[in-house]
Amino acid sequence: MTSPNGFFFRRTVGNTTVPTLNLKMLVWIMPIIFLGTGIVWLISGYLWVSNATEAIGTVTKISTFVTESEQTLFIPEFSYTWTDGSQTLGALGLASPDFNLEIGSQHNILFDPEVKRTVRFPGIAFNYFGAIVILIIGAMFTLISLVLWLWVKAIARKRDL
Repeated sequence: MTSPNGFFFRRTVGNTTVPTLNLKMLVWIMPIIFLGTGIVWLISGYLWVSNATEAIGTVTKISTFVTESEQTLFIPEFSYTWTDGSQTLGALGLASPDFNLEIGSQHNILFDPEVKRTVRFPGIAFNYFGAIVILIIGAMFTLISLVLWLWVKAIARKRDL
C-alpha cells in the first residue's frame, strides 16, 4: 500500500519518494496538448489535401477586413469548375494583406469535390504550416518538461537520502 504524503510527492511501501500523478500531469500536460493538437491538425490537413481536387480558379471578388491596427486584410473569392461541370464560387478560408489579387486573375486552387465550401491554395504553407508550428512548440515544451522531470526525480532522490 502507498500512503499519500503530499500534493507533489508520496512515499511507497519501500519508503521511496515518488512523484504523484498531480506532479506528472503538471509537468507533462503542455507537451501532450500541443503535440496531440499538432498531430491531429497535420492529419486533418493531409486528409483534406489528399481528397481535394486541383482546379484553376478565377478571382471574382475581394472582401476586405480592416484590423484594429489599421491593417487591411483581403479575402479572395474564386469561381471554378465543379466536379459536375458547373461553375461555382468558393472563398479562401484565410485573410491576408498579401491576398490583394487582381479581379479576373487565375490561380491554382484546391477544392473538396464532395462539399461546396471554402477553397485552399496548394502547398505546405497554406495546408500544413500551422500544424508544423504547433508541433515545434510541442517539441519545445517536451524539452522543457524533460528537464523539469529530471529535476523532479533529483528532488525525489534527495528526499530519500
